[in-house]
Amino acid sequence: MDKYKFDMHVHTSETSGCGGVAAVDVVRSYHEAGYQGIMISDHYHKVYFDGLKDMDMYQKIEHYLEGYRSAKAEGERLGLDVVLGIEFRNIETDNDFLIVGITEEFLHAFPETYNLPLKQAIDLFHEHGMLVIQAHPVRFRIQNMKDGKPFSGYRNHQMLEMLREKPEIEEISFQEWEEAVKNHTFEKYKFPLKLRVCRLQCEDELDGIEVYNGNYHWAQEPEQILQIMKRHPEYIQTSASDFHEPGHLARGGMVFNCRVKNSFELKKALLENGIIERIQR
Repeated sequence: MDKYKFDMHVHTSETSGCGGVAAVDVVRSYHEAGYQGIMISDHYHKVYFDGLKDMDMYQKIEHYLEGYRSAKAEGERLGLDVVLGIEFRNIETDNDFLIVGITEEFLHAFPETYNLPLKQAIDLFHEHGMLVIQAHPVRFRIQNMKDGKPFSGYRNHQMLEMLREKPEIEEISFQEWEEAVKNHTFEKYKFPLKLRVCRLQCEDELDGIEVYNGNYHWAQEPEQILQIMKRHPEYIQTSASDFHEPGHLARGGMVFNCRVKNSFELKKALLENGIIERIQR
């Protein structure tokens, strides 16, 4: 196989609360879109597990794996490779990290990694031979008001165009905006606003970053990505769809020069110049 199309940031409705598509339909959609493999990277954080009441930790991990296992079974039926991954978030920040090389055994052995300080969690992943790639490291959203109500229904290309036209747009943290929504204190802001959702974290500990994220509800400034890569030319650069809903299908991905049947082969392809191109739509 000369070209192998793979998306390493995909969510399922069985596990990710924000996921809008069941695992079986996710696999069928990617198969029809001409992809040969995907990594199921459902959200792995404290809020998710705290919401699974009346379960012990073993049962919670088993529940978490339902989306992946369903996708894996359908992938085997259709001939599409499905790899286990997680989109990890610890309790310190709202930043997310794609973990390549994760296993079911590791999740059962270390189920509450989200309670660890971020650097300690990254060190633990590395000790077990995993790659840590920060997802959408400079993500933002443009927030406006329409008819007296908050409005954020812009697509990523629209948000980037707004920034080009008005580079002076005020930037605030996502947490600050949530506080304004809670208290209805919108009058103190001049709209539109740029809500900063993610920032590069533990940059000297990372193996790479997601240079392109196809989820069009958010945006990343290419100039900021370039600045990061100038500081860290050693980073693995990934592109992915961040699939949550049908409109996100195949908007990103990687084209490898080899087949990737499991997380260890994915790690090898990322580290050993297996990347032919990065899909960006």
